[in-house]
Amino acid sequence: MGRLALTRVLLLIPVLLGVSIFIFLLMRMIPGDPAIIIAGENATPEMLKEIRDEFDLDEPLIIQYITFMRNLFSGKVVSIKTRRPVFEELFPRFLNTLQLTLFSMAIAVPLGMILGVLAAAYRNSFLDNFVMVLSLLGVSMPVFWLGIILILIFAVQLGLLPSGGKEGFESLVLPSITIAFALTSMIARMTRAMMIETLSTEFIRTAKAYGLPRRKVIYKYALKNVMIPIVTVIGLQFGYLLGGAVLTESVFGWPGIGRYIVDGIFARDYSVVQTGIMFLSAVFVLVNLGIDILYMFLDPKIRRGVGKS
Repeated sequence: MGRLALTRVLLLIPVLLGVSIFIFLLMRMIPGDPAIIIAGENATPEMLKEIRDEFDLDEPLIIQYITFMRNLFSGKVVSIKTRRPVFEELFPRFLNTLQLTLFSMAIAVPLGMILGVLAAAYRNSFLDNFVMVLSLLGVSMPVFWLGIILILIFAVQLGLLPSGGKEGFESLVLPSITIAFALTSMIARMTRAMMIETLSTEFIRTAKAYGLPRRKVIYKYALKNVMIPIVTVIGLQFGYLLGGAVLTESVFGWPGIGRYIVDGIFARDYSVVQTGIMFLSAVFVLVNLGIDILYMFLDPKIRRGVGKS
């Protein structure tokens, strides 16, 4: 397990290096001069030159890249737009996104697994059809549309919850439900499909033939065997959500990292976009490492395979 963790951490270096080069070049390909966007169309040539000199925008690309990497590792990356250290702006927004992600997952994971197991256990019943229709709506419905509908009902019409912003626990409810609805649908569909496949296997039929209670067969034996693909889906979605649910954050005015990076793209704030995407890439790789380690606890065969290697 220690070797696996060390290998993944070492692989983080070339991954981040490749991401840094790719996003650096991609940002330079986007039309628009950061100096003009920040200073305005009526800025004097002297003002534009001052901004370009301050952030080395007139230097060759290789010099700009080296300067950025040096500032990144020293923690001195400064936003072109706000002239504040990027990490001071990024971390609070990441914590906001992490809070939203954890709350959404706390709703979606148990609910999605319960619905998926029940749908598989009572296949072709009314409950199964209801879960499948609900999950189809969840994966098909645009997130921004659902968010607007929830705002209209619970904020505008009923006045029960705030329509946006970050003003305590109540502000979490609507954006979390918006994210959790699609995530619940995805987990329910995956759980149902894997459970149906597992319930038709020989070892489950053998367990039933020995007279084991149906509930024990489903929850102790079948569900345990479908946990690895379910954990994979959950882990990947967790990593994606940490990247910022941009549409949800925009609809609800949630000050998360996804919205922060998108605002940086519109402002041509190279420092914000490059630092933010590299940070999220590191987080995503670490989340995948956590998933791999969790596999070993779920499946002894994987533990033995890692131990032999």
